[in-house]
Amino acid sequence: MLTYKTKLFAHRGLHGDPAQAPENSLEAFRRAVEAGYGIELDIQFSRDRQIVVFHDDSLERVCGVCGRVSDYTWEELQQFTLRTSQERIPLFSQVLDLVDGQVPLIVEFKTPGNRFNRQLCEDAVALLDPYNGPYCIESFHPEVLYWFRRNRPLVRRGQLCTKFFRTHARGLRWQFFLLETQLSNLVTKPDFIAYDARFRGRPVLPFLAAFLYTGRLDPAQCGGHSGSSERF
Repeated sequence: MLTYKTKLFAHRGLHGDPAQAPENSLEAFRRAVEAGYGIELDIQFSRDRQIVVFHDDSLERVCGVCGRVSDYTWEELQQFTLRTSQERIPLFSQVLDLVDGQVPLIVEFKTPGNRFNRQLCEDAVALLDPYNGPYCIESFHPEVLYWFRRNRPLVRRGQLCTKFFRTHARGLRWQFFLLETQLSNLVTKPDFIAYDARFRGRPVLPFLAAFLYTGRLDPAQCGGHSGSSERF
């Protein structure tokens, strides 16, 4: 198994200047590679089932237009720029070609509307299986982790967690309870758990977080510890 030593990851790439290297842009990823940082990125489907790298469900915050990513085809998405730059929403395949195994990747599977999409998992691994570089996956949705446990058990998988009752205005309360308490970890067996940094040090039922993961994550394989904090 490929290993690496870095413990520094550029969240959505090494971005900062919205006119030059906005989040989840090829330029932000290029800068992260040049700096030797690992990269965290987000993937989801366009309307024509192209895997694109974009964090939000909505295009409004980053592209300044109405609608969701899934409302547009890949070709249609190319008319929108990221922030005030000339960068466009990249394909996941483009990012893999750019990084080319030079730094580790943390790939977050987005589930718009909290709906698990098996096809996204299948199409993503079709790109990742031949990829010659270290990576792990993570998601808020336990079914993503369960799919990887059943179909790609050697791929390191992480459960994302936040205070869902505080950060989500709408949703089923029983789902929020299961996610906050991480009871799903009994089935999905994540290798690591990443908490929303806004609530760092205040996890819900922390004794569950301590015991409901596999503990098989080597820092040399995923560049950090089995429990970590992340700003989502």
